[in-house]
Amino acid sequence: MNRSFRKTLLCSTVLAAVLSSSALAQEGPVTFEFSFSNPGARSMGMAGAFAALADDATAAYANPAGLTQLHVPEVSLETRAWSYETPFVTGGRISGEPSGEGIDTVSGIRHGSSNSSTTGLSYLSFIYPKDRWSFALYRHTWADFSLQSEVNGLFGLNEDGEEDRSEDILANTDVEVINTGFSVAYQIHPRLSLGASLVNYSAKLDSLSVEYAHEDESFYLPNPFTDDLIDTTYSYTSSTNGWSINAGFLWNLSENWSLGGFYREGPTLDFHVTEVVGAGQDEFPVGTVELEAKFPLSLPDIYGLGLAYRSENGAWTVSFEWSHIEYSSITDGLDTRVFDPGQIMIEDGDELRFGVEHVFLHAHPIIALRVGGWLDPAHSVGSGPTAGPFEAAIFPGGEDQWHWVGGLGFVFSNFQIDFGLDLSRQADVASLSFVYWF
Repeated sequence: MNRSFRKTLLCSTVLAAVLSSSALAQEGPVTFEFSFSNPGARSMGMAGAFAALADDATAAYANPAGLTQLHVPEVSLETRAWSYETPFVTGGRISGEPSGEGIDTVSGIRHGSSNSSTTGLSYLSFIYPKDRWSFALYRHTWADFSLQSEVNGLFGLNEDGEEDRSEDILANTDVEVINTGFSVAYQIHPRLSLGASLVNYSAKLDSLSVEYAHEDESFYLPNPFTDDLIDTTYSYTSSTNGWSINAGFLWNLSENWSLGGFYREGPTLDFHVTEVVGAGQDEFPVGTVELEAKFPLSLPDIYGLGLAYRSENGAWTVSFEWSHIEYSSITDGLDTRVFDPGQIMIEDGDELRFGVEHVFLHAHPIIALRVGGWLDPAHSVGSGPTAGPFEAAIFPGGEDQWHWVGGLGFVFSNFQIDFGLDLSRQADVASLSFVYWF
């Protein structure tokens, strides 16, 4: 198998880090679960269609212009429970007939999955309004995951029509990204507000992908993954602290209709990649550093528009949102020593969200019910124009996926409690939010 593909296969670990929370395709050795959805249980219950509402503390992230709708100081916090089943290619046959030997007995690709779950503080904020101004401080957990994967026995015919086997790989990854923002909003007209946030992000990533050789006599047997078979160890690390911006507007078109828009700049992560030769390779001495590279990796910019309708008495709210995520920017400027840009590609995606809220205004406490759904577009790592058969099998692209959501809220005299649930084929998220105003 050519060296370029081996690097591309293993370095997909890095690329997969920027994908959103429900990528469907088998993207390589490991995937991460980043979420570009808005924080807050109320927003979750309305499928994140919040740009045109932005009327609670999570507006500091969703659309900072909405902060001018808050008239008293308030604090809020959210805890979330995440549960993911992330698929990956673990073996099988991409072409040709099975030999019937060892683990090469069934046509088609074998899939594995990495199951991950975690619970923790997701969002924390303080809002202080003053006349036409509003100010906010917030902390948002963007990602917090530990994932493992294994490729063991992927067979097929190469470009020359010869029987081949991809490298066998064990991969482990830990990733955490925390955003801390300061937001300012100003009401320039009774119906129009503008807002912006300066965001500091702190990212930590440690990923280790170990490639194992296999002996000719054990070509069709499971790889035992012993130290003497280690071909190359690939280490990816990032410890980045930097800045980005978030801006938005909110325009009340009438007493019932509102329009909101936002732009979020994706942060740039500094990655350090190291390749070290193992005992299973005879081309260089064990311990030789074959490659050491540092390069920036830009996460996607996001922009979108939302439209919301409120009934005359405020009992019903319907909200829609469209957002565009520039996933293709991830591959721009990648270090060609590490990635082959012709073998992999990522396409931009458009998210569509809609949510409905009904408030029982005469209940004590006031009760709110919410339902909605959102489309997570296909945006997995796909094979590029120069990809061979193994690349095409491991990077097939993705499929659109629908998320269905619901929520429940209780409003008391000076505090509010909200619950939210987001369900999809591979990712389930539950949220509990608390807001106290004084």
